[in-house]
Amino acid sequence: MKIIILNLLLSCLASICFSQDCTLFHQYHCSYEDYTFFNSSQSKSIQFRKGQTSEIEFIAYGGEEYYLAVCGSEKLGRIRFRIMADNPEKTVLFDNADNKYVSSINFTNDITKNLIIQISVPASTRQTNDTGCLGVVIQMRKIK
Repeated sequence: MKIIILNLLLSCLASICFSQDCTLFHQYHCSYEDYTFFNSSQSKSIQFRKGQTSEIEFIAYGGEEYYLAVCGSEKLGRIRFRIMADNPEKTVLFDNADNKYVSSINFTNDITKNLIIQISVPASTRQTNDTGCLGVVIQMRKIK
């Protein structure tokens, strides 16, 4: 019984040692616009793996200009992000795959609307479980 408990504790310790802490990745690794933009509390960092797709709900307030940047660890490779309307059809408003996989975009918003940021990383051709940190920076400023 002691051996089983010891093995269980060691396996838990190993998983903690090998996991990544991605908590503030977006603050230190993603690009920011200039000082006229304010950081949004909707910015975030997450742990991501190749082949994964995630959606982040985002409120874009009317009368604001937005800067959105997505970045990730090198081992994740090319990151695709799409901005979609939060409607049943999930209408695609922007797709960085159509724009040479740019990592950031500026846009303005006239009325407040719910948007979805869909992020995906292509699966690896090898049989690996590569994971890394991914960050999403959202900044805004009032339209003059």
